[in-house]
Amino acid sequence: MEIIPHLDLVEIMKQITDAFFVLNRNGKFKFINKRGAEILNRNHPNDLIGKLIWDEFPEVLKSNFHLHYYRTVMEKQIPVEFDEFFPEPLNRWYHVRVYPITDGITVFIHDTTDKKLRQKRNAAYYEQLFMKNHDGILLLDVDGKITNVNDGIERISGYRSSYFIDKQYFDLEVVKREDLGLLRTAFQKVRKGDIQHGIIDIFHRNGSIIHCDITSFPVEVMNEIVGVFAIVRDVTQIKELECSLRRSEQRYRSLKYHNPEGICSFDLNGKLIGVNPALERMSGYSKEDFLQLHLEQLFHPKDIPTLNKCIQGILDGRGTVDSFEITMINKAGHYVHTVVTVVPIYIDEKLEGFYLIFKDVTKAKMTEELLIQSEKLFAVGQLAASIVHEIRNPLTSLMGFLQLIEHSDGEKNEYLKIMSDELMRIHSITNELLVLAKPQAKKTNRENIPSLLNDVMKLMDSQAIKVGIELVLYSEENVPDIMCDGQQLKQVFINLIKNGIEAMDEKPGKITIRVVRKDHHIILSFTDEGIGMTPEQIKKLGEPFFTTKQKGTGLGMLTTFKIIENHEGNIEIESEVGKGTTIHVILPIQSE
Repeated sequence: MEIIPHLDLVEIMKQITDAFFVLNRNGKFKFINKRGAEILNRNHPNDLIGKLIWDEFPEVLKSNFHLHYYRTVMEKQIPVEFDEFFPEPLNRWYHVRVYPITDGITVFIHDTTDKKLRQKRNAAYYEQLFMKNHDGILLLDVDGKITNVNDGIERISGYRSSYFIDKQYFDLEVVKREDLGLLRTAFQKVRKGDIQHGIIDIFHRNGSIIHCDITSFPVEVMNEIVGVFAIVRDVTQIKELECSLRRSEQRYRSLKYHNPEGICSFDLNGKLIGVNPALERMSGYSKEDFLQLHLEQLFHPKDIPTLNKCIQGILDGRGTVDSFEITMINKAGHYVHTVVTVVPIYIDEKLEGFYLIFKDVTKAKMTEELLIQSEKLFAVGQLAASIVHEIRNPLTSLMGFLQLIEHSDGEKNEYLKIMSDELMRIHSITNELLVLAKPQAKKTNRENIPSLLNDVMKLMDSQAIKVGIELVLYSEENVPDIMCDGQQLKQVFINLIKNGIEAMDEKPGKITIRVVRKDHHIILSFTDEGIGMTPEQIKKLGEPFFTTKQKGTGLGMLTTFKIIENHEGNIEIESEVGKGTTIHVILPIQSE
């Protein structure tokens, strides 16, 4: 075998990057490389060659190096390896390997101070992460025994950390019994290297239930699983919030899908989002049909501008929630009278779309028309006697003049003129009676309010005169015509005059009617000299079957209020007990 020359061997030892030196049996330096001299605080290796380590570094005699490692190597002739902190003058951590040789030892020294500092720093980081983590952390050994826990566990459970130490992870009494199996299964999977995640319930020390999100993962050292970390997060508030949101969503769905009113929703681009069953029944269209429909196909053409204006107002952010009547055309082509409300959809305070909510008022409309007709017939019954009287008088005159004509040889034109006037009066009275009694389809025309009042006063005059009441009309000149249903307004005027006559208890007096224009409205004021009403009675006026009259039904004023409301008008009442009542009917002046 070829022997490496001594000089070459020395050169090789000099190239070793770690500190390296050779001591003889007595502890004298036989060789030291440059790095070794630097670590031992010498300028040159020759400063230590031939000198005893005990003389140069007397503190070594008290160190583990001398007491354990040096003597072990020398006496037992076995190598040793250790990490050691060497105090002054070195103040460094070193990883030391000592090997026996024929006449001493060889020592390899690697400076691990930086590594030790990093480890110490990492240990501090770990301690901060472990102990001060807001989440609870448990450290388990490979058998599932809890070896350490952090303060987060105490915050979550209410139990001190010592309660958990040395307990079996999947036998904890604080865990709901039905969840213990989940912990055991998860632990077994983590032991095989898997990461596990799950939700369990634990009992807080105060007795409340805490929902916990647990993530478990293996602790590996040198590719060997030596334990398990379990990270526990209190998700009680999150779960309660999720439950609240889920219940809120269920309430919303219940409100939408079980609501008797039809509801559909749209995004900002007008795309249909949803339709509830009530609207499907109301319209006859399915949700799939609605996806193919344009809104304008669903409503009467006259209502489209109002609907579009309302929707645009919502989309522009300037519209308010408003309701208005709209006529729907269902799949069968029939009209469905509805009241629609346009409601904005806000999500996180941002406009995301709008709802259309439809209330079917078709039956209510029919009931309203029947109510108006019923009130008309009631009025006809009351007026019948007066009308018969009014017709009998001109008929008596006609019969008398006919007898005169039969026996007269003279000029007959004068008699014929009187007869013609009386016949015209009969014609006028019977026409008013027919208008009142006959059901009329709602018809909006441009009408003159004073003229309508004159027609009604002709009809009511005889009933008023009969009990000594004078009907007086004062009207401003040039009162503008308005768009209205003339026949319905006549019904209102008849009701108000009739109420005034009855309020005066058939005592002589005056009912005054004034017509004035104020800004964009016409105000009609009906003033009687009757018994008056209390504030409480005024508040109830217009309620079904509420009346101040002994034989009244209350339907007359209910009808009156409804008709004026349909004309976008208003009614205001002033009254003083014992002095009389003034009812103001306010109607808007509209363009055609």
